[in-house]
Amino acid sequence: MKKKYLTSIWIYIFILILMPLTAYSQDLETYTFKLTQSNSSYQFWTTPPSERVFKDDTVPSDTGSEIKVYAAKNEFEPFQLVVKPASSGSVTVNISEFGIGIITEIYQVKYVNIEQATDSLGRTGAYPDPLWPISNGASISLAAGQNTSFWFNISVSKTTPSGDYPANIQIGGITIPVKLHVFNFAIPDEIHVKSQMNFSNQAVLEKYGVPGTSSEYWMYVDMMKQFFIDHRLTPKSVLWSGGLTSGGAPYIDYDCTAAQFTDNDGIWGFEEPAERYLDGTGLMGGKFTAPFNEGTGFPSFMAMTFQNNYPSEDQRPSTFCGLTRSSADWYTADNPSSAYNKKWFEYIKSIQTYLQGLGYLEKAYYYFANEPQDQADYDAVAWYSRYLKQAAPDFKLMVSENPKPEIFGHVNYVNDKQIDIWLPVLNQYDPAVSHDREKNHNGEETWIYFLHGTRPPYFNPITLDHPGIESKFTAWFLWKYRIRGIAYYSINNWSPNPWTDPMNDNHNGDLFMLYPPSETNTAIAYGSNNHRMVPSIRFELMRDSLEDYEYLYVLNGNKRPEVDQANTADTQADKIISGLTSYTRDSNFMYNLRRVIGLKNGSEITAIPDIQPPPKHPRTEGEPGNYYINFQDPAGSPSANPLVVNGKTYMKIGINYYDSDLGYGWYGETEHFVTGYDPWGTETNELKRSYVCDNYANTQNTFEFDLPNGTYKIEVCVGTPRNITSHNKIVIEGIGFIDDEEANTYIIRIKEVTVNDNKLTVDVGGIPQEYTKINYLNIEAIAAPKIPIADFTADKTSGNAPLTVQFTDKSTNTPTAWQWDFDNSGSIDSEIQNPSYTYETAGTYTVKLNASNADGSDFEIKTDLITVLPEPGAFETGDLNVDTKVDLTDALIALKVIAGFNTDDLVPANYAELGVDADGNNKIGLSEAVYILKKLAGN
Repeated sequence: MKKKYLTSIWIYIFILILMPLTAYSQDLETYTFKLTQSNSSYQFWTTPPSERVFKDDTVPSDTGSEIKVYAAKNEFEPFQLVVKPASSGSVTVNISEFGIGIITEIYQVKYVNIEQATDSLGRTGAYPDPLWPISNGASISLAAGQNTSFWFNISVSKTTPSGDYPANIQIGGITIPVKLHVFNFAIPDEIHVKSQMNFSNQAVLEKYGVPGTSSEYWMYVDMMKQFFIDHRLTPKSVLWSGGLTSGGAPYIDYDCTAAQFTDNDGIWGFEEPAERYLDGTGLMGGKFTAPFNEGTGFPSFMAMTFQNNYPSEDQRPSTFCGLTRSSADWYTADNPSSAYNKKWFEYIKSIQTYLQGLGYLEKAYYYFANEPQDQADYDAVAWYSRYLKQAAPDFKLMVSENPKPEIFGHVNYVNDKQIDIWLPVLNQYDPAVSHDREKNHNGEETWIYFLHGTRPPYFNPITLDHPGIESKFTAWFLWKYRIRGIAYYSINNWSPNPWTDPMNDNHNGDLFMLYPPSETNTAIAYGSNNHRMVPSIRFELMRDSLEDYEYLYVLNGNKRPEVDQANTADTQADKIISGLTSYTRDSNFMYNLRRVIGLKNGSEITAIPDIQPPPKHPRTEGEPGNYYINFQDPAGSPSANPLVVNGKTYMKIGINYYDSDLGYGWYGETEHFVTGYDPWGTETNELKRSYVCDNYANTQNTFEFDLPNGTYKIEVCVGTPRNITSHNKIVIEGIGFIDDEEANTYIIRIKEVTVNDNKLTVDVGGIPQEYTKINYLNIEAIAAPKIPIADFTADKTSGNAPLTVQFTDKSTNTPTAWQWDFDNSGSIDSEIQNPSYTYETAGTYTVKLNASNADGSDFEIKTDLITVLPEPGAFETGDLNVDTKVDLTDALIALKVIAGFNTDDLVPANYAELGVDADGNNKIGLSEAVYILKKLAGN
């Protein structure tokens, strides 16, 4: 009985080993398609969240039967379902539960009317942006022939097991299946991108009808904080309605004589809000029953700030500790030891001491100056930061400006890290200087902020009428350029009403990323919308992007990227962000890339496949070629058609915005572009007479040209025949060709560049008030070495000795020499292209071929390719792999065969002739498995 029991156990173990595992495709998936559940009444389709759905969008032609969603544990992930009805009417919208620990919220995508597009990326008319919260089972009106998109936010807890979770959406009586795959990893609780988002708590309280300061008030205070941290963002007023300072002066009690803080204000002060929102632990004197955000607080907070936008003005309190400040106390007097200054800097030191004692100093910073513009501002910033740091060397200082030599090279900038955080606007960000300040100057870090002036070719996640994918670029850009944080100056300024007046400073979406809960901008009854915020698509995609950053963080071994140090996540980030103004604008590709990173982070695949965005233009396919571009008015001079110069035929390209059908064009404020042609003077080369330039000369502009990946010799020319242009700048594929140089008529530069994203990116200008007039581009392919790719076949791979095998070379790229090693012994057995070889001795043989030509060599090894069998009848019954012994390996082979699996261990042969067949039927089956297991059990 015991032996039979052991035999059964072995069989059960082998069956468990043979059970198949779920596998996920590593190929590109399609996320925009029409659902097969569509009928004559309703057309259903889906598209990635970063694709805005307009009322008149065409239903896609690709089809699919279910919506696929991928999320990590501890992540929020959105998806869209679009319905286009044949007739007007109302439908109810329901979604079933995915499972324990997974929560779904539903929104209807609404529209604001755009009367004036922000720039060439925008469009007028109804524009999708507000996400209107609806309840499960809500009835929604649909208009005939118009798309209505429903946005679903899935929240996956960090304890949810990995795997697949199905759910169903019911719309108009039709069931749409959704499959959520939860990756086998969790994004970190800690936020690794710091931020400062200016947010009005009071505006929310007013518009949501929150009464008084009792339980309803505190519920909203906590809810607003949770809303931000759920979006991996930090509000400017982390501790509201408490704090440490106000207007620069102490918010809690400060003893000027003892230079000491005392917090007697409880929940309205500093320490109790800090314990809750910085530590994540405090209960605010019993106002709450559970820790904030499951015990994880915000990563940073602004302890002090400036009072106006004029850094050269003294913005400190007019009276402080009984002293009245005067001009004698500011930088122009250079008297840090005045009575007022001594008290003020003592106060700054006390802030450091107080925060250090409570354990909050590392999270705190003083945002002391905004956008210094001139020498007076630079003088003030350098002087003030010097004495702030002298008083409190570990209290971080922030200034909203690119690292400038006018500041860090100032006589009063006496130590590295006198400014801890530089905060430039994106379109003024200079990675070279920022990286130098972080790497070589004691870790001075850089954040970036976005502004109404951040226009193409730069992305702007704030702009309402830009493609949604621009919000997704944020974190990938931060990773690539080692930027540590982001800021924005207004999340919810609701005056005027953003529902009806979305433009400010010629920028749609400026001043708001959240909407008031009423389209009329009037207060709603308390609780009437179930206390749900009304986010924009931009705001939700910002969260999606910051979660992408955490994917890269986990991929990099849970480490942040460091300046001038390559890491394992860089290759993936580079596929999305190839330059300061060069981005992969393909939502389907971005979500596929995120998917395979998630699979790798969860060890569901062993390596990330090298997926690439699909070609956008036919010119990108095939081998690299030669392309010649003349920048001119295509309908003007030079008028020759075709334009042939020195035997080369030139394309005539003007000032058109990038067009995917053409495969070329500009990103920038093209309405300011001009073309020019100078027929006078002695210049006879038509290419040099014509040009394109930005007539406003305010910002960099980017030209992109689609072409195959490869290495190219680029010749670029800038200038005009009869003028000197003093400050020219050209950067191509991140390589500087012309760097702030004077052109006395012309500058011509030739360099090699490598294109990896199927587009040549040319950055033109960028020096304020200075013209760069680009004349022509010669793009000539440099032939890549054609090293052989070794491969071969054999006419047979098994048989009895002696066994003669004919090998055939299948190598590509035209090898001219071959070296064959038929037993992988290290000795060359043949040097002809297609040899034959006779194996005399039984055994398993590995074969190696090395193929070479003038460009290089490659080898191919086929392990255990040839199996040579001995004389018939030489093996024991049950020795299925003919290794002269009967063991568990043979039993496993038999069980695999029974289960229908292929196995490389089984010798394909006449089993009865070899003597390994147990029942003489010349097949491997249950008889052999039982025979072997009995033999092993001693029967």
